[in-house]
Amino acid sequence: MSFVACEITEDTIEPEIEKDLYYTGLDTYKESEGAVTVPMDLSFATLSANSVALPSAIEFQDAMPPIGNQGRYGTCTAWATAYYARTIMSAREKGLSAAELNDPQNIYSPLDMFLSTPYHGANCGGSNIYQAFATMQKRGVATLADVPYENLGNCSQNSSATAREYAAGKIEHFRRVDVKNINEIKAFIQRGCPVVVACNMGPNTMGGLAGEVILSDIPDPSKGHAMCVVGYDDDKGPNGALKIVNSWGDNYGDNGYMWVDYNFFISKGFCRFGYVIEADKGTAPLIDANVINPALQVDGMDLLTVYLDDRKGEATTERPSPGLRDRSVHYNVFNKGNKAITAAQDWNIIYYYYNAFDPENDYGIIFYDYYTDDVAGEKAKGETGDFAELISTLTPFGQWNWWNYVDVPAGYSVGRAVDNGDESDMVFDYELPEALSGDYYFVLFADGFNAIDEVHEQNNFMFFTGSERKPIKIVKGVVQESSLKSNGIVEEAAYIDALKQAQPNTYSVEEIAGLIKHQRQSGELKAKVAKYQQMRLKSGAPKVASKRFVSTNERSK
Repeated sequence: MSFVACEITEDTIEPEIEKDLYYTGLDTYKESEGAVTVPMDLSFATLSANSVALPSAIEFQDAMPPIGNQGRYGTCTAWATAYYARTIMSAREKGLSAAELNDPQNIYSPLDMFLSTPYHGANCGGSNIYQAFATMQKRGVATLADVPYENLGNCSQNSSATAREYAAGKIEHFRRVDVKNINEIKAFIQRGCPVVVACNMGPNTMGGLAGEVILSDIPDPSKGHAMCVVGYDDDKGPNGALKIVNSWGDNYGDNGYMWVDYNFFISKGFCRFGYVIEADKGTAPLIDANVINPALQVDGMDLLTVYLDDRKGEATTERPSPGLRDRSVHYNVFNKGNKAITAAQDWNIIYYYYNAFDPENDYGIIFYDYYTDDVAGEKAKGETGDFAELISTLTPFGQWNWWNYVDVPAGYSVGRAVDNGDESDMVFDYELPEALSGDYYFVLFADGFNAIDEVHEQNNFMFFTGSERKPIKIVKGVVQESSLKSNGIVEEAAYIDALKQAQPNTYSVEEIAGLIKHQRQSGELKAKVAKYQQMRLKSGAPKVASKRFVSTNERSK
């Protein structure tokens, strides 16, 4: 693999930026390696039910900084991520005018971004988009006023920016997008989000074809290049086209831009990856310590997930010899409000798994613990049991479904309420689907379908993670042991703060909750549940769920 920029030697690097010399600089190998670790954006899926019709054309004219020129350096990723994407988002956040976007204090520095991104090539060689955004998330990026794009030398120096200067450019998170879905890209543009893309350039795209739409090319994998999609027009060319801003000066293409045909854009070989960013929301804790303190009662109703421990399958009377895919999850939820949560409110606890990087397509509810009075007349208050035991029809969600005709008084854990006043944790014995392979998080979600008007919502979640809060590795339904096997600790439970501190680019609770809501309302969740239920019946799995109780004194340390 090679880059045009990497062919420059120290002797040939010149401090002046020369026009009409088009250098690239995307490290395509590291980009391919890192892109799969970036979560897919869920916005299109979760907002699609509420989205408006897309206009036929949009361009970011009022939020664009002046066209830039990377010159004879392999800094394209820094230009696409910092100079264009971060500046455009900042302009929209702050409502900057076109005149204000000519001020270097309102433009983010590609040089600061490049010098601060790990693994950038020697002699101002290539870097990659995902590491640039990871750096922007952790560190931030300085403005062009603080770090001008000049005196690059061989790029062996550190950035001159101070912590105060670069902190203002931080982002909340970044997400990968489906670059084979033109409507998804258009939806991001419609919501004001530029899409940074990793492309393989060819003769036509290198030239830009001023005033024309690029309909085809011969992409060259050795010419990996990062750019930014900043508009689209359904009536441009025969099929519609995306407007892409480049970092090769305004002599390139159509005054610094190129128009790429929709069909060619999604064709094999040209655009490989795309990313969007979310601006920084501040450094306040995601969950205040008081919110997860069960001793601090609140006025109203408030469910707090207080305990989660998922273990290798435990031997029981019903399951004397657990298999490799068998698991036992110990869990509990607490009502820290001063009002009872009644069965009449039809709320639930769900245990949900999702692919750490693609939960839209790889997800499922493991068990559905339903608190309801919909069994009144058939069962007495205080009773619980499996859905399969009922004559009445309740909608199943997940592989195992349990009903509870039980109220949860103020200051009670759910385990205590269901187990007749004894301080108990609940245990579900379950089996992971054999088809499950990849990197996953599990989340215990109290009031998963938001039936209760609570004081706090974010304390409903507890995530089950691998060591160092990394995703759990699963192969054919079997949780893989980690290097911590020797001391018995394989996975850990965490509130969102601990998870985000260790893995800052993981999905937020709002994203996961929104996705579950979308999947339920669209019918996707019900369809997946039906599929799992059929698979279980064919495999001879037990029809009845297994829920039991253990004393809270037996919690593992």
